[in-house]
Amino acid sequence: MSAKGRERPMRMLLLWGDLHGANCTMSTRKLSIVDKFRRYGWELTSAAATKTVAPCGFARERGAKAIEMDCTIDELGDVSEYDGLSVLPGPAHRGLIDSAAALEWIRRAADAGLVVSGWCRGVRVLAAADVLRGKRVVAHIDDKDAIERAGGEFVGQDHLPVIDRCLVTGARSYAYRAKNADAIRVALTERLAE
Repeated sequence: MSAKGRERPMRMLLLWGDLHGANCTMSTRKLSIVDKFRRYGWELTSAAATKTVAPCGFARERGAKAIEMDCTIDELGDVSEYDGLSVLPGPAHRGLIDSAAALEWIRRAADAGLVVSGWCRGVRVLAAADVLRGKRVVAHIDDKDAIERAGGEFVGQDHLPVIDRCLVTGARSYAYRAKNADAIRVALTERLAE
């Protein structure tokens, strides 16, 4: 049983970009992001703008395969079905950024107090959804301007993850993968303890 007598596991929505990075699914010397979340015992739902997400070139060269999503963004249910959402890392997120449904869903999740997290370049989706205003944000340096235009304070790329209320951001998903995942777990635990 988890926080405050919960009978069910944490429910996390994973939002995938146009291409998935190796850190999302490949476990070499470290657990992948998805494996880390599964190890926590969380119930995971994967969604993207398309039903299938191909690996980026780097991941494909290392044997990663396309991943079938549980649903598309347009098929997502209500935010109350989840405890948090995490925009996973990858080189491209245009499908999510161009999706009015994805951006609206992220805004509703943030307004409902869900733990919203973004990994590395996935933070650009949170900037497009306008949920960074007044928050400290860790992300890839290429997204600094987008974060600042969205009202966030860019704190760096080579930085440990930052928990700012119900927002968790982190970069360098290979170097800080476990720390980023643990920060999301801490934020969820604290939110549910309230």
